[in-house]
Amino acid sequence: LVIKVLIYAITFFFIIPLISCRDSQKQSFEIVNKSYINNFELLQDNSKSETTISINSPRAIIDTLTNDIEIFDSLIHIYNDRGNNIQLKSGNSSLENTNNIIRVYNNVHISLLDTKDSYIKTDELIWDLNISQINLNNPLLINFKNTTITSSKGIYNIDSSILNLINNNFNRDIYNNDGKKLYKIHILSDNARWYKYDNSLEFSSNQKQVE
Repeated sequence: LVIKVLIYAITFFFIIPLISCRDSQKQSFEIVNKSYINNFELLQDNSKSETTISINSPRAIIDTLTNDIEIFDSLIHIYNDRGNNIQLKSGNSSLENTNNIIRVYNNVHISLLDTKDSYIKTDELIWDLNISQINLNNPLLINFKNTTITSSKGIYNIDSSILNLINNNFNRDIYNNDGKKLYKIHILSDNARWYKYDNSLEFSSNQKQVE
């Protein structure tokens, strides 16, 4: 009986280091597959849409197997030859190289740099670089000068600079030359389309009138 106990004890003594070694090797393998970068910066040209993308972040993680990038406190600039310049700020973003998709999430703030006092706030957006289309599938708060629009979701096409919105509540304050508020315009519509080139809005509803 004593001999058996000694055998079990010796076996247990040698198994523990082997288990620890396996766990250590597994952790090392996981670390090797990821590169941690401080003061991250990425420039990417999209020849299909004549668009340049600049991504800056104090910290990023690159998966060396897939080349996917997880970005923290990201600042993304989109520059277009036709002047359609956009800035995206968010808590997090990721670049999926396999699908050529940028996902931006966690307090997303979209600024139209060449249109004063214009921005969009939302929770998440998905940007398909293959078709230069930004999908805004979460509720939106849109601000223009003296104007706010709330929408359930939208799509922005970078090439055409057209923003399509669904289920919209539009509010605009009208002032006189002295800055005194005269009245408010309130519009409800199923659909709205904003044209960046002339800063105009078009409203429509499905089988009913725009209110």
